[in-house]
Amino acid sequence: MKVYLFNPGHDIALAAHQKYVTLPHAARQLQADLAFLPVLWASKGDLVLVEDKEHISVPAHLRQYAAETGFIDYQDLESLDVTNIEIFPWGWNLALCNRLIEQSNGKLADALPSVQQLDHIRMLSGRGWCAEHLLPCLTTCFDKAVGKAEVFRDYASLCQHLQPADNGLAYQYVLKMPWSSSGRGLRFIDMNHEGITTHLQGWIKNVISKQGYITVEPYYNKVVDFGMEFYAHRNGTIDYLGLSVFDTVNGAYAGNILMGEAQKEEMLSRYTSLECLDSIRETVVSVMSKQLKGNYSGPFGIDMMIVNGGLVHPCVELNLRQTMGHVALSLSEKVNTPRVMRMDYRAGHYSIHVNALSPAYADK
Repeated sequence: MKVYLFNPGHDIALAAHQKYVTLPHAARQLQADLAFLPVLWASKGDLVLVEDKEHISVPAHLRQYAAETGFIDYQDLESLDVTNIEIFPWGWNLALCNRLIEQSNGKLADALPSVQQLDHIRMLSGRGWCAEHLLPCLTTCFDKAVGKAEVFRDYASLCQHLQPADNGLAYQYVLKMPWSSSGRGLRFIDMNHEGITTHLQGWIKNVISKQGYITVEPYYNKVVDFGMEFYAHRNGTIDYLGLSVFDTVNGAYAGNILMGEAQKEEMLSRYTSLECLDSIRETVVSVMSKQLKGNYSGPFGIDMMIVNGGLVHPCVELNLRQTMGHVALSLSEKVNTPRVMRMDYRAGHYSIHVNALSPAYADK
């Protein structure tokens, strides 16, 4: 039996790395509004774990894409038959595992990652590991690669690194928290004008104090956001699932194109070669297979981007969890013509919509 759950506050819980975590309002609202989301990739007969099964429903405009699943809530866990049960959250973290163990009165303990595995998942999920281990491998595997990220563990050395630069862009650097959710842990820095403000200084020192370091990257003139989605098996085998072509606004996710792989490849081939994409994919599989074997099984994705001048940044972000790109791949199998999946935030609530593909998207 498979049980799915949507826990979008996962990255925040990774940062806290505690058994009990209070999520900020935005994360709680996102989880409440989109708790049904796993029905879009689950199979008939699977279960979706939500906070309150009596007050959950799939929006009418998405039911054509939804599997016939059942809903359960945390009060059901203690009486659940755990024989051959498999749990598939959006992402694994210490707080989630602790809650599942407590609410099931220990029955689910054997179905969850160990403390050692959770520590490894957290380490690999941190932007520092990616900057020092995965990104260097990817930027040397093909021509026309771009991408550099440096880790700073003290305020003084970070400030020495941040210098004015004539790149012709509004910003010169991007500062990133080790663990953060959808654009919320980013700061775009203009050293030519604003420099390091008092507010930014406080933010930097607070992040280093709480999370241990900050990564610093050059600010690039992005043309297209895209990514690759994978699935890691327990034995270290990694399946490549497909491409994700998406939009972000100030680093936060906004939407995905839904279309076949050949169409996405044709879209990206306007900017880079398919051989380049093949090299990236093969390198990801090679590097991550060694790291994930015995430590993590499940979906993961890598965000990338096309940069002005035909350059490719092969690893903007490693997401060792389910991603909206995986959701888009599931929906792409259920649409007859290219569409777009968008996440909206209106009147204090989040929603997902599948709409017609606009000319602006088609011309990417």
